[in-house]
Amino acid sequence: MSGFRCLALETGVRPQSVAACNGDRHFETSVPGGASIAAVLYATIDEVLDQVGLSLEELDCIAFGRGPGAFTGLRVAAAAAQGLATGLGIRLCAVSSLAALAQGACDRAPAGTWIAPALPAGRDQLYLGWYRIGESGLVTAEGDDRLAPADRCRLPGTGRFIAAGKVWSENKALHASNASRIEQLEDSALPRAGAVLRLARSDYAEGRTLAPEQAQPVYLRRAV
Repeated sequence: MSGFRCLALETGVRPQSVAACNGDRHFETSVPGGASIAAVLYATIDEVLDQVGLSLEELDCIAFGRGPGAFTGLRVAAAAAQGLATGLGIRLCAVSSLAALAQGACDRAPAGTWIAPALPAGRDQLYLGWYRIGESGLVTAEGDDRLAPADRCRLPGTGRFIAAGKVWSENKALHASNASRIEQLEDSALPRAGAVLRLARSDYAEGRTLAPEQAQPVYLRRAV
């Protein structure tokens, strides 16, 4: 889709980020820290759209990182995407934040590579996904994202994989129980709006979109 025009939000982890594309023109930036995300998000959206020569009214859709991640941050992205899309009369793409993490960690890896993105969930738990790179260079889920105890996380199969996310180096139990299978450690990788945007392009082309009223964060456990 060479003419795809999309805005993407990823606010479930810090630094939070916004990206946009106008055909082949892409721009991504981090949301400034030190202030409430709600106070600076819309100014960042205006900046990103200006960089690619778009107005809100020209968007085909809005994509957002649906989670898992921080409760408050996920709510901000979902609410912003929902509000904007409702006013514009366009649809949404809800992208797994673990998929965005996996996508950002595998840019130079060949098709067929397995990736295990992980994010800290607190209470000695983590959010874990299991993805594989397709011929297109995009990751696809090979199982549901899940919440699991850090000391009992076992990945499917027996092959080697890319471990994506800083929790892989910070949590000794997680690393130790999977060390023999880790092909590459990408512990600086984060879910970013640019990766959400890239995955949303495929989702939009294949009709995997939502009406604005269907926008919901995915927490993988009950919100409190």
